Amino acid sequence: MTMPTRIGDVAPTPPRPPTPERLDALLAEVAEHLRSGDYVTDEREGILLDVTVGHVRCLLVHQEPALRVTLSPRERQIALMVAHGRTNQAIATSLDISVWTVSTHLRRIFAKLAVSSRAEMVARLLADHDYSPLVAPEH
Repeated sequence: MTMPTRIGDVAPTPPRPPTPERLDALLAEVAEHLRSGDYVTDEREGILLDVTVGHVRCLLVHQEPALRVTLSPRERQIALMVAHGRTNQAIATSLDISVWTVSTHLRRIFAKLAVSSRAEMVARLLADHDYSPLVAPEH
């Protein structure tokens, strides 16, 4: 069902796909801002450059390389079961281990991945190229 449009309502225009020429022009403008010192920086937040050119925000952020985390085969198995929506009780039953053991594995997984919730763990697994096909396989 479509909503009626009121006079004066303007639908936002989706951004154009970047062409090499458009990106080149944008980068030239960013370089000009850089030369003139007309940009924001915040070392505490890792922001090296923050400038808006037209309607495009250009942000350079220092990013630490991702740490490679290795889960044990059992931790990997449990993490993937959580990612597929299984409860601790369901995991314990299917693996023939106690709920306490599942919880212990999850505490270790959370520590290794530096996360504090099941949802955060799944998001981290989805972001990892080694695990993402297993968490959200292509249909």
